[in-house]
Amino acid sequence: MKIVEKFSIKENADIIFTKHMLQSHFDEEKFIDKSFFILAFMELATNLIKHTNGGEVFLFENQGCYLLGVGDYGQGIQNVTNSLQRGYTTAQNSLGLGLYQLSTNVLYEFEIFSTTQKEFHGTTILLKPKKLQSNMVFLSEPYINEVNNGDFFAKKGKFLLFGDASGHNKKSHKTADFITKKFFSTPLSCIMIDDFFESVHEELHLKEMRGAVCLLGEVVKNNISLCGVGDLSLWLKKGETLSLKTFKSGIIGEVFSSVEKFEFALERGEFCVIATDGIEQQKMGSFKHLSMQKYSAHFIAFTMLHFAKSNFDDSSLVIIKN
Repeated sequence: MKIVEKFSIKENADIIFTKHMLQSHFDEEKFIDKSFFILAFMELATNLIKHTNGGEVFLFENQGCYLLGVGDYGQGIQNVTNSLQRGYTTAQNSLGLGLYQLSTNVLYEFEIFSTTQKEFHGTTILLKPKKLQSNMVFLSEPYINEVNNGDFFAKKGKFLLFGDASGHNKKSHKTADFITKKFFSTPLSCIMIDDFFESVHEELHLKEMRGAVCLLGEVVKNNISLCGVGDLSLWLKKGETLSLKTFKSGIIGEVFSSVEKFEFALERGEFCVIATDGIEQQKMGSFKHLSMQKYSAHFIAFTMLHFAKSNFDDSSLVIIKN
């Protein structure tokens, strides 16, 4: 899932501008139902001004379809279930049809999460085509919208690649591109993963390219093996517990010692979050007591990125959900 555009909504003029920009996207098929998509944007953007101090609107693309994400850091919704009922409203001169209408559309799935906790508060909403089904989602938000993002993700059969090249410029992008191409051109098996890391390390050093933190994973049904090098975080949501494991083994291409490995199985509804060092671990820990099992992988990725992102680095994560 990639970010096509991101808009800041703070006043009515922002809504008008963003609506125009959304309508300018020429590929009608990606909208599934463009008129409803724009209607949903207008309702959600208006709510940002009515009920919060503003927020952000995201246009995502995945599998040839557009998704709409809305996030804010307001006080949160006290009762999300009530907010989706027909006629419910906390605003004057309102019929209370907005969120109810959005949540009952036959083509789009409407997902909403809101928290009023002291540690962090706010709301995320995602509107995605119901035909989109995936238990693995990658999402990245570059530092200050930098085009040449150093974060990378790729999938080949049962294997996945995830990592972050140092820096935020063309050299970082070149390193990320090199490692990705190496991943696709190398025959992989469980016993050859260490060889892959060592080979990448040597070639990055010889070519004087940027260093990187990197992870290789193997996903077979609900059994997952992850091998990582560098400052990466692994969050496991099993039952009501969100536990943290970290990879601390240097940087390939610069200082490389060994590969650290984690193996685990996910039961129905459980998921894991693999994040680059741009994600703030303290904020991720705020999800410890919150249940996210009922949501789609797309929505979990957006919500985690919204609440845990850093303003000082690329923010990227992979969600694997059973």
